[in-house]
Amino acid sequence: MNEILVAVDFSDSSINALEHAVGVAEKFKSNILMVWVESKSSLRYLKINKGEDVKENVSARFEELITKYKPQLNGMDMEYRCRKGIAYKEIVAVSVENKVDMIVSGVHGTKGFRRFLMGDTANHIIAEAKCPVLTIGLHRTLGRALKDIVLPIDQSLDTRQKVGIATQFAQLFGARIHILGLYMSNVDTLKRRVDEYVKQVDKHLKKNKVETVVYMEKDYKGAKSILNYANRVDANLIITMIETETRTSDLWLGSQGQQLVNQSTVPVLSIANKQLIKHRPGL
Repeated sequence: MNEILVAVDFSDSSINALEHAVGVAEKFKSNILMVWVESKSSLRYLKINKGEDVKENVSARFEELITKYKPQLNGMDMEYRCRKGIAYKEIVAVSVENKVDMIVSGVHGTKGFRRFLMGDTANHIIAEAKCPVLTIGLHRTLGRALKDIVLPIDQSLDTRQKVGIATQFAQLFGARIHILGLYMSNVDTLKRRVDEYVKQVDKHLKKNKVETVVYMEKDYKGAKSILNYANRVDANLIITMIETETRTSDLWLGSQGQQLVNQSTVPVLSIANKQLIKHRPGL
C-alpha cells in the first residue's frame, strides 16, 4: 500500500480519521495525501475571521498537521491538496489522479451529517472509488489496538475479493480474523457454496499464519447480523464487499452497504466490486 488519501475538513471527526490513517500508514509504510474540498460545510469547520484568506488558513492548518504527524511515518511522505467543488467527486478524482491505495474518511455521527452521508458523500465515495474506503466514527480512538477483524463471507462470487487485504491487515497488526459465514438463503446449493468459501478462506489465512475463528450465522438478518457479531466479539474492524445500485448515471451504495457504514460503531473497510465476474474466482 503505497499511498493513503485522507479526507480532511478539520472537524474533530476528520482529524480522528487522520490519526487512524497515520497508524495504518506506519504499518504499511505508506505515504499520506490529505485532501480538503472547499464547500459550505468545510468552510464552517475552518471558523475563519471575516476578511481572512481561506487558502492561507487551510495551508497553515495542513502544515501544522504535517509537523505533528509526519515524524510518526518513519520517513514516508505527507502532503496535501486543496480542491473546490462537490466533495465526493473531488475526493474520488484526486484518488484516481494519484493512484492511491485506500481512502480514509471520518463519520461525524450527527443526525444532520447522517442524512448527508446516506444521501451523498460517503455513499458516492465508497461506490465510485477505485480503491478500498475506510470509514471511522468519531467515538473510535487509537487507544485500542487492532486485534479482531470481522470478515463476512456469503454466497456471492465476489465475496472472497477482500481476503487479500484482510490478510495484509491481520499480518501487519497481529490481528485475529473472524470468518463470519452468512447463510443468506435456505437453498441447499447456496448454503454449501458458503461452506466451501468459508473453508477456502480459513485454509488461505492459516497458510499465511493468521489466527482465525469461524462462525456460521444461520439466522441471517442483513447488515444487522454482521454488526451484532462484530459488537459481540468486540471487533476493531469489519472488512466487506459493498453492493452497488445504478440510479440515473450514478452509482449508489445498496441498502446493506448504507446500513453498515451508517450504523456501525466499528470502523468499516468497504470494497466495491467494479467487474462483472463471469467465472468462479480464486482467492
